Amino acid sequence: MQLEKKPKGQMLPSPSPSPEQAVEPTKTSRQETLSPAPVSPEKSMQQETHQSLNRSTRQSTKQSTKRLTKQSIGRSDNRITEKPKGFYITQRLDKRLDEAVRYLQEVHGIKKADRSTIVNAILDNEANWTEESLDLLVDRVISLLTSRLMS
Repeated sequence: MQLEKKPKGQMLPSPSPSPEQAVEPTKTSRQETLSPAPVSPEKSMQQETHQSLNRSTRQSTKQSTKRLTKQSIGRSDNRITEKPKGFYITQRLDKRLDEAVRYLQEVHGIKKADRSTIVNAILDNEANWTEESLDLLVDRVISLLTSRLMS
């Protein structure tokens, strides 16, 4: 095989194999037909780091998704009770609820904020309903019951 010398700037044709040298790759899978290019140790380290980060991100995303799913399942019963439920509150709590409604309406522009919505938002928190959290309420509950009896 002979190559012609071309003027500068023009590409020389690459030698093509003779029919005896030509080997057709099998088409079993894309990965089998491609041979990996040699990789420097530095490039290999970068690839390993990239793969590790991808794996870590996938695991973190999967965990976050599971956590959000559990939270949404726990809060799937957001329906309001059919008839209003009444309960006694202290005068101080009554004032605080009014202030909270006013704050959300004026500062945050949530015009439909009301006392019921605020109470639901505060109380509908899983952390408030664990045994540990309820144990922390014992003294306060006893105090409130005692003051109610004395009034």
